[in-house]
Amino acid sequence: MPAPSKLEYVAKLKERLRSGKAFYFTDFTGMAVKNLEELRRELRKNNASYIVLKNTLGYLTMKDLGFDEDSIRKLFVGPTGIAIAFDDPIILAKILKNSDNLKVKGGIVEGHYYDTAGIAELSRIPPREQLYSLLVGSINVIGNLAGTLESITRNLVYTLKAMEDKNKEAK
Repeated sequence: MPAPSKLEYVAKLKERLRSGKAFYFTDFTGMAVKNLEELRRELRKNNASYIVLKNTLGYLTMKDLGFDEDSIRKLFVGPTGIAIAFDDPIILAKILKNSDNLKVKGGIVEGHYYDTAGIAELSRIPPREQLYSLLVGSINVIGNLAGTLESITRNLVYTLKAMEDKNKEAK
């Protein structure tokens, strides 16, 4: 039976992690404390946080949150830190990719498990603002196409009307 203090810690941790959209599991071996503090500051700026915890307590917490036991079991091996994204998971993946001596073991993004390669792929996705601008640009192209098709149809109708009027005058 776990100690009451540990059960209380798991309950508090579970409450903190419940609102997370993405969880990136890392191995921070070899990372200087100064670099870890810089990482935490950078994460706070982007509505994210980083915690270091014992594997058993982390595993129990993630299991209580309803994540797949097999997926999370392999993430809690060796020193483990969890980077939690409360807003945009892609920005967090980019930050972690650029951190020295921080190895990403895998992660859970919006309920889906990703291995190290999957997280690397996520970090290559353009920022949200750039995706929005691409979407708006696509909508503009579709709007221009619709305008062009409308003008072709309008010109065809005018031409047919002119031919009809000419035929009426000739009769």
